[in-house]
Amino acid sequence: MLAEFRPHPTCILLYCHSAGYRIVDTKNGKCKFAPMSEFNISKVDVKLLTIFCAVIEEGSISRAATRLNLSQPLISHALDRMRLAFKDPLFVRSGRSIKPTERATLIAPEISRIVEQLNNLAEPAEMDLNEIQTRFCLSANDLERQLIAPRILPVMLEEAPRASLRLTGTRTNFIERLRARDFDVVVTPLTPPDLLDFHSATLFEDQFKVYFDPKQLKPEDVRRSYHELDHAVVQFSDTNKGTIDQAIADEGRSRNVRLATPSFDALPSLIRGTKLITTQPSCLRHTVFSDFACIDCPIPMPTIKFHMIWHKTTHLSPRFRWFRTLIRDAIRTHNPA
Repeated sequence: MLAEFRPHPTCILLYCHSAGYRIVDTKNGKCKFAPMSEFNISKVDVKLLTIFCAVIEEGSISRAATRLNLSQPLISHALDRMRLAFKDPLFVRSGRSIKPTERATLIAPEISRIVEQLNNLAEPAEMDLNEIQTRFCLSANDLERQLIAPRILPVMLEEAPRASLRLTGTRTNFIERLRARDFDVVVTPLTPPDLLDFHSATLFEDQFKVYFDPKQLKPEDVRRSYHELDHAVVQFSDTNKGTIDQAIADEGRSRNVRLATPSFDALPSLIRGTKLITTQPSCLRHTVFSDFACIDCPIPMPTIKFHMIWHKTTHLSPRFRWFRTLIRDAIRTHNPA
């Protein structure tokens, strides 16, 4: 039996959901409601679940619509169907954004897992590496590329002769680039996102060393005058204050930065023949700083962790799992310490 009344216009959805009803008709300014139990949850299809995941991951209906290349009204209509199925508002307004309800937060991990598994059904169960023609994209800055690329490329050329590799730099917007599938894997010391649609693994940990030209400085000079000496840094943005600056600030000190460059590759040639020092991961002593002297950092420094991050759309894919295994194996064959 239908209940009929005239609700406050701003409370229609919240009221009917909390009361266990859904809107079935609106005439002459009146709303008619029916119990939600009449809705069959089997009518929730993959498209609805995909839209739900996009909205909860983006935190915005408009951004979810852009990501899925759908209209905002279609997204809103899909959410209405989800609300009926789960008997919950799922998302509520919070200023100019929307926030998931407790129920939405609870079901989101399981829905995300279901969508991920369904998306990966398109991948063949068996994989023939000789037939793979994928252009894999690894996003990493030059430090990580020096460690990984020379080790994975020969294996890829031999095991998957029709596949190819694209290398690109990493910036702070890598989350959106992974979602857009511009990158397949990101390797970075940046903290992995705590988001439902991402996976990550720690590849390795490293310590900081202080590098300098042995013809210009002695180890005891660097230990004694670390704060007073001129420093060179790798800096990817004007606003970036990294781990090293924070550690020095914790000592109540600062450093005199005389050179900033966006590339690890360029740093050795720039500071060679000068009294500049630079604090960088110890793994570089085997590559670009192989002919430089180095010492342990004279002040406490945290361990630096390098992470591999990828999007859920490639998580179960055999070919992308193979690609991530190549990266893991490349790190295992190299001991950065």
